[in-house]
Order: sequence, then structure tokens, then C-alpha cells
Amino acid sequence: MNTADLHQHPEQLFTVLSDETRLRILLLLEAEPRLCVCHLQQLLDKPQSTVSRHIGILVADEWLESSQKGTANLYALNPALPLWVREILRLARMSWSLSAEGFAVLKEAHQLYLDNHALLANGADSDDEVTNPATPAKIINVLFLCVANSARSILAEALLNRWGRGRFVAYSAGQNAAAAVHPYTVEALKRLDLPTDGAQAKHWSVFLAPDAPPMDLVITVCDTLLGEACPAWPGRPITAHWGVPDPVKQMHEHPKADPVAFFVAAGRTLETRVRLLTQLPDYAIEKIRIRDEIQAIGLIND
Repeated sequence: MNTADLHQHPEQLFTVLSDETRLRILLLLEAEPRLCVCHLQQLLDKPQSTVSRHIGILVADEWLESSQKGTANLYALNPALPLWVREILRLARMSWSLSAEGFAVLKEAHQLYLDNHALLANGADSDDEVTNPATPAKIINVLFLCVANSARSILAEALLNRWGRGRFVAYSAGQNAAAAVHPYTVEALKRLDLPTDGAQAKHWSVFLAPDAPPMDLVITVCDTLLGEACPAWPGRPITAHWGVPDPVKQMHEHPKADPVAFFVAAGRTLETRVRLLTQLPDYAIEKIRIRDEIQAIGLIND
């Protein structure tokens, strides 16, 4: 089989993915630019002979390409794989990362990649992360916005500060900040085993002040703000929208249900998205920023 055959026989993709070892190898190499056999053996907890046999099959069938750095044989996904195949692998890797096992293995794989100079130095290009392992990772500031800053944005802030600790710092604010965080939000934070101290509703003008921390990402979490004219944030941060149903509205629509359950459900939805965000490598976030800047240049007229 070669990559050209996949267009004619897409079912061959699922033949490859049906083997657990081969699937895990492909997902790990979808997450990291390159790894060696020893790393894959460690991550999969399988004998080297087993891992090498499956890698040999994947190389022969053009799923992987190999290179050598010193005595290490390094492997990466074949860049000629069809885009639709890469997308299936990407979505499968994202889904795997939401499980406790997948999250731990992918996190370990990323640390192995960063700690190994041979991996970083081997033909790194603009698509690869080239962080110096001796240099602390950049802290990414994220601002979650909602109208009142009393529920969804508060939950998102707490969740990212848990899952992204050490790499992300989350904040939250609102267009028309409430006097206080909704009491059911506080109860939901407790049920989700998240800290409640420091949860405070704030107007977004706080983050426009000269001494405010510069934001890298600004994410709206309520549909009310979608399409609204938000402030021009200093530094042109990346913006995104994560619409989540309003738990306050749901609570009023279903008066006989447990009201806190709607806030917890919003937290669960946000937790999935937050954990996926923490899986993004720094270079992927930076590429989004560069794309936005280039698009902005196209809006400038003489």
C-alpha cells in the first residue's frame, strides 16, 4: 500500500487503525514531530521487538518516514499523507487526550520530545516546535469573556488554571459584570473540585488598563457576545468563540430540576475544551497568531 492507494481504497486506513499498537504509534507521531523507537517503546510499554515490527510495517506502507541522528532512528508521519487522513488522526488524538490514559501518555511524549536534543535538532522546520529545553516555556495568558462574568467564564477560568497550570494563566471578565459570582457557580466549582476563593466578577475594562497582563488568547463563552464589538485588546491576541448554553437560562426553563446541575454541565463542556487547548504546542498557537497578523495586513489600504 502507498499513500496514493488511500484515495482509491480509503478502507485501508481502518485496516491499519484496527491494530492498537499501530494506532497508538500514529497518534503519538501526530502529536509530536518525531520520536525514536526507544521513546515509543517506553510510551506504549511494549517490547522493542513489537514496536519495531509495527514501525517496519508503517514505514513499508508509507505511513511513516524515517531519519537518523547519530545512532538513533527517528520516525515521523509521512508528510505526503492525504489531508483527510491527517484530520482523522488529529481528531482521534484529541479524543484520546480526553481520557486519563491518553492525557498522561501524550503529556509524557511531549516532555520526551522537548528533553531530547536529537529530536529538536533533526531537520526542524517552521512547522516544528524548537523550544530550548533549558528555557522555561512561555506562559500563555487567556481571558474568558461572558456578559455578566458570573458563571461560564468563571468556570472556564478555574478549569484552565487547573489543567494548564505552569503553562497557562487564565482570567475572566464581563461586558456588564454582575455584582457577584452566581451562587450556583460557586456550588458547581465545589462539585467539580475546583477552588472557589478568588472567584470574582469583573468588568473587562480591568484588562484594558496599562498595568494589565497582556493577553495571548481571548475566548468568548456566551453567544450573546458573538458578533458584538469587543474592545481592541492590546497586543492583538488570538480570539475565539466557545459558545456554551447559559445555565441561568436553563435553570429558569426547568424549575423542577437541580439548578446546580446546569452549571456543572457547563463546566463539563468547558473542561473538555480546556483540556484540548492545553494539548496545543506553543508553535501551533504562535502560527495562529501569525496567520491573524497576515490577514490583518490585507485590510490595510493606502
